[in-house]
Amino acid sequence: MSAWLAWFGGLLILWLLLVGTIAPTERIAGLFAAAIGATAAEVVRSLGLFEFRVEWRWLRRTPRQLARVIPDFSLALSTLARPRRPTFRVLEFPTGGERAVDHGRRAWAGLAGSFAPNRLVVDLDPDAGSVLVHDLLPGVSPDQVL
Repeated sequence: MSAWLAWFGGLLILWLLLVGTIAPTERIAGLFAAAIGATAAEVVRSLGLFEFRVEWRWLRRTPRQLARVIPDFSLALSTLARPRRPTFRVLEFPTGGERAVDHGRRAWAGLAGSFAPNRLVVDLDPDAGSVLVHDLLPGVSPDQVL
């Protein structure tokens, strides 16, 4: 019950932050949305599908990803003036494994690898140990996901 309440509270706060108002209709809608989201999260957790753990060494690389947001944003804006052909690339990344830490590493690579506007992580292939990324401007982003 405490996990459900934690999900409910977090999702309700997120709802109110995203809508930017505390009007009565938005509070009611947020209550219903948070209840549905909390219930869904608990169902997924009870089925054992929500087991992941992110290692500190992967989290340490996040500031580098965040530092790329501003320069990449200006590069992405430059494509409005001079359109270029985007590319898909396959990069090596340790995507294999079925432990909770392996699930967390893949999830974090997909999220943090897509922070910068120039790159989007499209797919992770655990069998090949690779990641498919979409680069808006080829040759600008580094040859690593994190």
